[in-house]
Amino acid sequence: MRELVVKNIDDATYQRMLEVADQRGWSIEGLALRAIRYAMGLSSESLAGEDRQDIANMRGVWNQTENQAFREAMEAFLQVESGPTFESDDVPRKPEPDS
Repeated sequence: MRELVVKNIDDATYQRMLEVADQRGWSIEGLALRAIRYAMGLSSESLAGEDRQDIANMRGVWNQTENQAFREAMEAFLQVESGPTFESDDVPRKPEPDS
């Protein structure tokens, strides 16, 4: 395992980290590792609290797993070579039978 020292953490960030770690029953080191994993796209674990995540879900914010799935789906569409799936007005149409 590697070690990392983070310097110059402002007071507000450090206090918030202490609060979240305490709420979750984690050490501050455990919280920092989870935050780094989340930021690097290696985890979709909510760190800020369930209320914030619930509000985000209600207003349509995607988590990282959903974002990745969407990006992959969009990439698949970009690989498809096709034209429009509708008929152009230039194509002659069959005359309709008289009623």
